[in-house]
Amino acid sequence: MSTTRILLAADLHLGGPVAAPDAALTAQAAQSRAQSLERLVELSRRQGVDLVLLPGDVFHAPDPPLGAVLALQKALDAWEQMGARVFIAPGNHDPWLPGGVWESWPAGPGLTIFGPQAQGVELAEEGLWVAGMAHASERESRDLSQLLPPPPPGRTGLAVLHANIASAPKPGDHEPYAPASLQNLLTGPFALWALGHIHIPQELSPHPWVLYAGTLQGAHMGESGPKGAWLLELAGGSLSAEFVSLAPLMFHDVVRDDLMGLESPAALVARVREKMEAPASPWPQEHCLRLKLAGPSPLWRMLGREEPQDVAASLKREMGLGGLVLDMNSLCPPADPEALAARPDVLGRTLALIAQAQEDPELLAALERELAGSLHPDQRRLLPEERRAWLAGLLEEGRALALRGLWQGGPENGDAA
Repeated sequence: MSTTRILLAADLHLGGPVAAPDAALTAQAAQSRAQSLERLVELSRRQGVDLVLLPGDVFHAPDPPLGAVLALQKALDAWEQMGARVFIAPGNHDPWLPGGVWESWPAGPGLTIFGPQAQGVELAEEGLWVAGMAHASERESRDLSQLLPPPPPGRTGLAVLHANIASAPKPGDHEPYAPASLQNLLTGPFALWALGHIHIPQELSPHPWVLYAGTLQGAHMGESGPKGAWLLELAGGSLSAEFVSLAPLMFHDVVRDDLMGLESPAALVARVREKMEAPASPWPQEHCLRLKLAGPSPLWRMLGREEPQDVAASLKREMGLGGLVLDMNSLCPPADPEALAARPDVLGRTLALIAQAQEDPELLAALERELAGSLHPDQRRLLPEERRAWLAGLLEEGRALALRGLWQGGPENGDAA
């Protein structure tokens, strides 16, 4: 039984920026996208890959810089030397435009760059049919998945597409370019939907396979979690898939607001590490952490004795991190805010007002309207409900600030000033 090995990677964003959370990582961040592509090529070599599927946003912009073009050409040359076939379906960041980078890209014997018209390519020896289609603009509104030509009888179909499935988990708002329905894909004629656009690697279905490749390298702390590529094997009509972590910089975004039972800094470090998802990678990675410590904690005095940047430096060193961004604005004493809010003093009244604003949507909306005209332009550009969510976060920080500044300890919580 012959086996076809397939590598799926998307959203390389060659030429795009990567934000370094630490000055010491600036040079590595600038090279991390190209380095992740080099790792992808090396993975292909180690695994004897036959097909490479790149569903869109290979470049960060329609007119990529020279360095990005050279990086891709070097990779394509390497894949050609290995005998691997490469299929590219341009996306919204790098659409197929007249006179653009893809129209003028030099042809290669094993390279297919799908254009703005749906196309299928038959690989007779492998018994495969690879179909795809490029975005024809930076704001593609059509459901391209319904335009792909189905595989001929006796051929296993692979679809390569940059598309947005609304039901797929995604970080924050995501532009709904080339919208597709998961149900339509599940009932479609393809054994594999190799998708790009959403930067989180995910398996939406194994029958047929519906896979988002994610991105090879996160662009910033908000793109946290494993980043890399899917390695698939097709044997006898059966597909299997394994995710391989490749990113030179791996970002983690951790919130710990369950700190009441922690009595030592070592316990805090262990609690944070529990939330840092770090699958093994064949290559070294620098781990960068955005950490929010919130809520009541017996460690608040110890952590508050030093400047936040000094606390961050100590935690970064202890955890062996490449970078650490620390937020302790919502960390507070191990007190019960609800019990304290019933007291008739300044702290009690302050906590009661904050709790009232947090619990009353109308009061929060009135506060949002009152402040809307005096806010920073960044906040004024937000939708009203987004501003209310932002204000709710400020109220949480305000409660912690009130506790840190006004609470002196007492018998209700077993802590003395």
